[in-house]
Amino acid sequence: MIINFRRRIHMRRMKKVTAMLITASMVFALCACGDGNANTVEQGTETKAPAQESSTGEENSAAQVTGGSKDTVILATSGEPYRFFAQGSQSCAGDDNLALSNIYDCLLFLEPDGSLSPALAESYDVSEDGLTYTFHLRQGVKFHNGEEMTAEDVKMTFDTGAAGPIGSALFVNYDSCDIVDDYTVDIHLTSAYAAFPYGVASRIGGIFCKSYYDEVGEEGYYAAPIGTGPYKFVEYVKGDHTTLTANEEYWRGTPAIKNVVIQTVADTNTQILGLQNGDYDVVRDPAIDVCLRLDDPNVTWAKENSVGRVTMYMNSWKEGPGKDINFRKAIQAAVNKDDVNEAMYSGEAQILDIDVCASYGGCPDAGTYEVAAYDVEAAKQYLADSNYDGSEWKILVQSGSRYENGAKVIQAQLMSIGITSCVVDAKDNASYMEEYKAREWDAIIADNLSSVVDADSLMTYHSMDSWWDPAVQGSPRDPEIWDLIQEGRATQGDARKPIYAQICDIITQEAYDVPLVNSVVTVAYNTKLQGMKAHCLGNYNFYYYSWAE
Repeated sequence: MIINFRRRIHMRRMKKVTAMLITASMVFALCACGDGNANTVEQGTETKAPAQESSTGEENSAAQVTGGSKDTVILATSGEPYRFFAQGSQSCAGDDNLALSNIYDCLLFLEPDGSLSPALAESYDVSEDGLTYTFHLRQGVKFHNGEEMTAEDVKMTFDTGAAGPIGSALFVNYDSCDIVDDYTVDIHLTSAYAAFPYGVASRIGGIFCKSYYDEVGEEGYYAAPIGTGPYKFVEYVKGDHTTLTANEEYWRGTPAIKNVVIQTVADTNTQILGLQNGDYDVVRDPAIDVCLRLDDPNVTWAKENSVGRVTMYMNSWKEGPGKDINFRKAIQAAVNKDDVNEAMYSGEAQILDIDVCASYGGCPDAGTYEVAAYDVEAAKQYLADSNYDGSEWKILVQSGSRYENGAKVIQAQLMSIGITSCVVDAKDNASYMEEYKAREWDAIIADNLSSVVDADSLMTYHSMDSWWDPAVQGSPRDPEIWDLIQEGRATQGDARKPIYAQICDIITQEAYDVPLVNSVVTVAYNTKLQGMKAHCLGNYNFYYYSWAE
């Protein structure tokens, strides 16, 4: 029987509405609201998997109780998944991963710490020139409709994904996929790209069923997706919830949690209150300061370094103070990252010395690259040696974000060494993105989340193949950096590390940026829920969850 989760959740809320209103009145002044993502289904309408019908269930507590053990998990999130086909023309984003990472499997798994492990591919080989990846597929894996996964499905997935809106970003340098036999494929690249396995493990690497796609098309796949993952799609109701149910024929074994509800809850305070009173079992990515204030024996939390690095990038190509290397070096030496960490993440994040997360493939080993030291006296001397004339210098940030808090700390630090014209330029998200792309800012603080978990992400601000004109809007040594990035892409294994160390040294020597911290992902959850881990990409692998007896 498939539970009518909307009725169940509604009845629980009605029972507790008085208590919630009283509590809400006490915390109202502290509440902050968030908006869910807009999507293409009208409010209140549903999409359901074929041959799945909802039936009315009895009222239950936060998780359905069957035979003395809970078998349901309810996750509260302000952003809802609604695009259930990553290779389609609508693209997909982080919120969609909540469902995608459970409905589909990739050839490789991206583990919570950012490492890779075998999944639908038991192993793979790379040709000497780095142009061909041969994947050896696991046999006997079934899609949710009972059909066996074969090389035809893999080829269809990669061909379709590469042609889609995020294909060039995640399947970098993809050329073609050849079927060797039913359980072997050769994937060819146009040029070597050592980080390609991370694209294979990304959201557009989720293998879909070719025969089902041929039957229902893209629109049908969005409405009722089928994968090989541990959970089957049941229904999606815009603004309310997405429901998944366990795949009992899953190749790794039947999941312990039978039903998953991804519940849309816009208000973050309501999420935490609901977790504490039993409405929800898991809260997605609560703020660090909220986690640190949790004082409830029934609730705990976990954190993990994300795949994002929070860095302040400085404009070295337009007229103004930032064109002077001594001015940039003054800023580089003046920033106390511990204070910035405290302002952004209550001191819980990992400080970065280079613009690369430690979890990235190809990340240089500590001690093999230069580090710019925090030195106030050196900062003052650099400023004295510069041509700084008091001209305004702005730090672009998203308004209301933790990065605005960090920018204000940096502003005070810079003013203390004599940069009195530093301004925090806080903009709404749309304006921020517009100015980010125009690259006319003096400095910008950004959290660069990378689905390709690799040091190749250094190219983000130094690419010679992007939307801006590098002759006008690029750092002077970007051509040299870009050549090294190409070398790093073509090199396999640990031999890549010295190449990225060399790139980081150029960036440090030229003071093109100030790496700040590795951003953090968090999860708060019921203490009786086992197998919980925060995931570097913010995914939730419900397969590992179980309820303590």
